[in-house]
Amino acid sequence: MVTTKFQYGREIYSLASKTPTKLSPTLASFIGRPEFLMFCDPQPSNSKTFIDVQNLLSEASRLLNMGCETPILAENQLKKLSLGAKFLKLDVENVKFLGRFGKDEFVDVIEFYFVSVIKWISRFDEFQKLERDVQMTLLNSIWHVFMRFHKCSATALFRKSNRNALPSQKILRNVCMDRMKSCLDTTWMSDFPREYVGIYMKSQNIYEEDVIEQIEKLSPTDVELTYMFAQTCFQYAGNRFQGEILKITDRFQQILSDDLHVYYIVEQKNSRYFKRLAELMKVNNMIQKSIWESRPQRELNRVFNVLKIGFSHPEMFQDSPFCSFT
Repeated sequence: MVTTKFQYGREIYSLASKTPTKLSPTLASFIGRPEFLMFCDPQPSNSKTFIDVQNLLSEASRLLNMGCETPILAENQLKKLSLGAKFLKLDVENVKFLGRFGKDEFVDVIEFYFVSVIKWISRFDEFQKLERDVQMTLLNSIWHVFMRFHKCSATALFRKSNRNALPSQKILRNVCMDRMKSCLDTTWMSDFPREYVGIYMKSQNIYEEDVIEQIEKLSPTDVELTYMFAQTCFQYAGNRFQGEILKITDRFQQILSDDLHVYYIVEQKNSRYFKRLAELMKVNNMIQKSIWESRPQRELNRVFNVLKIGFSHPEMFQDSPFCSFT
């Protein structure tokens, strides 16, 4: 079996100029981090495209050992998480358009969000107190939930700031992909026609447009959006694992809820925030429904082998759009 690291060489389009410009040699250098995931060429006896995530998990351990890159001073943990997410803020004036999406871009998305979640949640003091195996269990389960939410929130911000934005344009890892213009290569991930794969992938994003529209309408503050991210991730992990994990994630949610209460009362001078919070939680509930209600389509994927992707650590991809039940 031959293992090779992938190379990046693709065109992106500047929102301002609408003309092709070359990205820096790799997307990894564009966001200032190394590459970790490895592709293994399919063998005749196994037609799956195998992706080894061991190096990425090793990098996760290294980042957790390092702790926060820079100390953040804030009055509570919700504020720390909010300030810690600044690096994910979309630069709406300089959004770039991705001209092609294939296996290199697929892997880059996984790395980007997994590493981003580690950097984000490392700001949370309660998370730092957990045993390493519990930390990794949480990280392996919430990174793709975080990805779903960030895709929707970044797209909502993009549309609000650019009234000419099209429904076909979505933001993923802070780059815009237009499904009507971008070239989607699915040959490496499926033997089915691209249209069939597109239908399956769309089935994994039900309610996505509703979530985007609601976020755009509600226009949550950075603190509110951070709470929404965290609550969605922790609720999913608790429901998935139950037991001790559920106790931990319930405690996390209670701490952040208390901090949010202080934010509304002290900073926003709003003691009647319950209706506002209820509207925000409707968005979170749609994200949860999207995950649970798309499970039958993932089962059909297993039966008909729509995706031919294998992972060295399949538990990391359970309930993700990339899940192939390996």
